[in-house]
Amino acid sequence: MFIKLKVFTAAICLTAIASHAQTLKDAIRLTDNEQYDVADGMYKQLIQKEPANANNWFYLGENYWNGENQDSAKICYEKGLQVDAANPLNSVGVGKALLETGQGIEARKNFDKALAASGGKTTTVQAEVAKAYIRSKFKDLNYASTLLNNAISVEPKNAELYILLGDVYTEKNDGTNAAINYNKALELDKNSVKAIVRKGVLYKRSTNFEGAAAEFINAISVDANFAPAHRELAETYFKQRKFEDAKAEYRKFLELSKNNTKARLRYASFLFLSEDYAAVLTELNQIGKVDSSNVNMMRMFAYTYHEMKDSVKATQTINKVFEKVAEEKRTVLDNEYKGKIESKNGNDSLGVTYLWKAYEVDSTKTDLLIDIGNTYMKMKKYADAERAFSKRVENGKGIKSADYFSLGRAAFFSKNYILADSAYAKVTELQTTWPNGFLWRAKTNTMIDSTSTQGLAKPYYEKFIELAQADSANLSRYKTGLIEAYRYLAVYNYKVAKSTDESKSFYKKILELDPADKNAQDAMRIFNAPPTPPNPPSTPKK
Repeated sequence: MFIKLKVFTAAICLTAIASHAQTLKDAIRLTDNEQYDVADGMYKQLIQKEPANANNWFYLGENYWNGENQDSAKICYEKGLQVDAANPLNSVGVGKALLETGQGIEARKNFDKALAASGGKTTTVQAEVAKAYIRSKFKDLNYASTLLNNAISVEPKNAELYILLGDVYTEKNDGTNAAINYNKALELDKNSVKAIVRKGVLYKRSTNFEGAAAEFINAISVDANFAPAHRELAETYFKQRKFEDAKAEYRKFLELSKNNTKARLRYASFLFLSEDYAAVLTELNQIGKVDSSNVNMMRMFAYTYHEMKDSVKATQTINKVFEKVAEEKRTVLDNEYKGKIESKNGNDSLGVTYLWKAYEVDSTKTDLLIDIGNTYMKMKKYADAERAFSKRVENGKGIKSADYFSLGRAAFFSKNYILADSAYAKVTELQTTWPNGFLWRAKTNTMIDSTSTQGLAKPYYEKFIELAQADSANLSRYKTGLIEAYRYLAVYNYKVAKSTDESKSFYKKILELDPADKNAQDAMRIFNAPPTPPNPPSTPKK
């Protein structure tokens, strides 16, 4: 929700004052619990009560930032500096907003100004600058670590500082040191649900879902009302395929987070991953009633309509997203689904362009290369398909026989037969009882050995026949391949092995499958024709 400063300030003035006093600590606790809408009202109450306290503006900004409303967050930080130009926290906020837009030099100026204003003994500002560098897409983990170690030297018993240092190591994929720091936080505050949840997230990142679930359950036992613990447990149960438990925990998360927009969007994302698309639409329609311009909602609508094969609505909503979101701010999924939707609409060239954009932004998403390769195959751009499938195979993670088969087909049709043979060799290695792997390796070797004099295709056609006949219940599906294999062996035996009887037996097999096969009929006619009698001796002339 993008709020202009005038409207935003007016909204604050209209907020009703609660019947009992609330503190900044109470409001921050609500933000930590992801109760952003409730916290919003409390911060505005505090601002009315203490208009000269610029820190209230910073934490209201943080509430918006964490709720993924960065434009409103930036307005709050700037308003805080209007109230108190020397306030270091709001300088951090403005710096964070600059950092997120890639303006690293200007961001650092604001951070340095804040650190200088607060002095070396103020750990809060150091922690906030460190947090900005940890959580931004433009990270500086080494500087964050330096700031946090400086802060810890001032406040060695501040558990929050160790949690943030643990986050640094988590981002560095150093699980050992991350766990050490989370445990240090728990030594200082055994009831720190944030530290327990962070440990769980660390386990989840390493795919130790059982260990992660145990930590989240522990966090809930300490504070059953800590919403993030329920969300993380729900997502862990989903990974463990405990779908009903996952849904129950997510419903609890929604209840505790007061159904705020961000929480509903996360739940909708969870339902999307669960392929419960009707439920996704239900959640998104609820969000639309209170925030119809929410771009993340529009994104999810577009993705869901595509998965539900509603190409008209998918096209309409993804186009709205692309109208509203600048190119540099489009996500991997935006480009991925734009590509898929355009391809579905028959715009293959445009579709593959967006699929490549998605892959270039996140090269770990190698599944995109499958879509890219398949689109090129549809376009008959076989060399481009070969390039995409080769990249997929080179990645080496989660590669299956289907990936090698796709590479083999692309290479075959682009006439790169040596690569095709290598790919099909991997297929037959991984799928030793799948007839079609051997059939396509045989096809490829007929192109490498075009005269059949080396008989390169012979062992693969023979293996195909063996496996196809073993699948007797489905023999009809192999008819075309069997005719092809028998024809090759018939010709090979006649021309190379010089075995007329063997050749004849294979032509008979073709006619058993297809009595109308003209090539086999002609061959059998020649084989069965009576021998031509020798010419009679000529009568000598008298």
